[in-house]
Amino acid sequence: MRHSQFIGGVLLVWGFTCLAGCQSAQSPKGATDDVEDIILGAIQDFFQALEARDAVRLSLVLREDAVLTRIDTRGDTLAVTRVSSADWVASVSQPGAPLIERFSDPAVHVSGGFADVWAYYDFHIGEELSHCGYDAIQMVEEEGNWRIVGLTYTLEPCR
Repeated sequence: MRHSQFIGGVLLVWGFTCLAGCQSAQSPKGATDDVEDIILGAIQDFFQALEARDAVRLSLVLREDAVLTRIDTRGDTLAVTRVSSADWVASVSQPGAPLIERFSDPAVHVSGGFADVWAYYDFHIGEELSHCGYDAIQMVEEEGNWRIVGLTYTLEPCR
């Protein structure tokens, strides 16, 4: 009986030690919030560069090999267009009215050095509302910076 009580006590202590170790290995909620804030900050930098039509700043947030996919749902048929980051940056950095994109209620999912952000947005050219839709932005962390590796967005009537 004493041997089984000893084994039971050892298992109990071992179990509490494991539970304590597991809890301390988890990231505190604040750390997750900090990473999400950094990711959303990088996206906000991207939107500010877009508004300014600044090719240099856009290229700092977009990876060179990033692909942008546009899904236009406004017509009778779905229109899907894919473009390289270089071609997209060249097209939006031409002189013209500010390109203003604002998103709301972003959902951020992070796994290590990969993040996915999903959000509803509205898009203005200057003061005029152009369209709305959803952004799905995939990002990777490289040397402490979050960069866009893929951006898929829809164009739809505004809600």
